[in-house]
Amino acid sequence: MNYSKRQIELLCSALRGDKTAFSTLAVEVPELTALENALRGEKAPMEWLIKNNKILAAFVDASEGNGSAVKLLLSKKAFELAAVANLLNEDENAMEWLKKHGLFYYIKLAESIKYAWEKRSGSDLEGMFRPFGG
Repeated sequence: MNYSKRQIELLCSALRGDKTAFSTLAVEVPELTALENALRGEKAPMEWLIKNNKILAAFVDASEGNGSAVKLLLSKKAFELAAVANLLNEDENAMEWLKKHGLFYYIKLAESIKYAWEKRSGSDLEGMFRPFGG
């Protein structure tokens, strides 16, 4: 499961509320629109991922702190997704791994997921948001 830098960047934009990016993903990589919605806490897209894309479903669980889901991602060689999940769970080694491999757009993905979570929770912390490593 390899997603291009462009596809990950579209996902980042969609997580930040860009409807054009979401529409483009819906056409090009529909499973990433399900991921975007599942990361926002929507139940139906998560159920769809569980049935149709177990790796992305595991990523959602791993992002929320499920260690077994991280192990599953690693066993399936979804190293980038495992690193993003670990980064979301404050593992600084994950950031170093992503940087070492030149995967800065996956760091941006973690930042975008955190942004979406903050918006979902209704918190008014947008002005206080600090990117990872910032």
